[in-house]
Amino acid sequence: MKTPLVSIIIPTYNRAHLIGETLDSVLSQTHINWECIVVDDGSTDNTACLLDNYCKKDSRFQYHHRPSNRPKGANACRNYGFELSKGDYVNWFDDDDVMHYSKLLKQVKALEESNYNFSVCQTLIFENSVENIIGLRSENINSKEIFYDYIIQKISWLTQAPLWRKSFLQSFDYLFDEELQAAQEWEFHCRVLVSCKDYITVDEPLVFIRQHSESISYNGNADLRELNYYKAREKVYFLIKKINVSNNVRNYMDDYFFNHFKQFLFNRNIRKAFHSLLQHIIPNKKIPIDYRMKMIVAFLFFVIFNRGEILFKGIRYKISKQ
Repeated sequence: MKTPLVSIIIPTYNRAHLIGETLDSVLSQTHINWECIVVDDGSTDNTACLLDNYCKKDSRFQYHHRPSNRPKGANACRNYGFELSKGDYVNWFDDDDVMHYSKLLKQVKALEESNYNFSVCQTLIFENSVENIIGLRSENINSKEIFYDYIIQKISWLTQAPLWRKSFLQSFDYLFDEELQAAQEWEFHCRVLVSCKDYITVDEPLVFIRQHSESISYNGNADLRELNYYKAREKVYFLIKKINVSNNVRNYMDDYFFNHFKQFLFNRNIRKAFHSLLQHIIPNKKIPIDYRMKMIVAFLFFVIFNRGEILFKGIRYKISKQ
């Protein structure tokens, strides 16, 4: 019986000081039928030299550059790597993280012995070295209400954890949204869970993710993160408007956009508040017409008088219970 080929796809940018440990963890895999496709996002350090050495050492490694006609960013690199891939299974990975030596073996086995489209494993966070473990990234990776619990991040996993059937991924119009610079994993996985209600778990840590200041997940650029989190939730909001989802999901999204509308006004960000009013408040028929009118008045008060907080008193509770 033929051993399935796994395509490991790694975007990279100026991580020559870290990616070697990642590639060594790929080399150590006990499932040996893999190809590792590294896509460079325009590195200016010695990444090219390092990758050249790995490619010479083992022909299973490939080194590519993001095409100039694709937008800069890891998402374009992930998508381009997928286009180059030839595997039966796909595992996206990051250039600063580490695979457990049995990751591919255990997740391939789980999928080969089932009809699921993807497998998710547990993830540990470490600092400096894999010996310095901080803890699990998420206590739970499965639940009885998967879509809702993933949206509210009661369950959670990142790009590195799933192993995918390539045939399943090919059913999507697009994979990672190249407009997003954060929350792209959350948005992609939400789209997946809309069409695929379940998956198989390997409930043991097979991924080690590095916590450090260079990561967008941990650095101080809170405004950039928040902007992309908002964009990602807006994309999911427009997606679920077309399908049947639980009231829990709709209430969470309604509360999220109402609270951000209020936050934009209180922060005097009139442009974003106006966008939110038009896209998420006025068209939302779950909000009684008198409350929608009250929020229009509140918006005008902020525009004209730079105040209007009192108009929001008590609205949040009533909206979330509709």
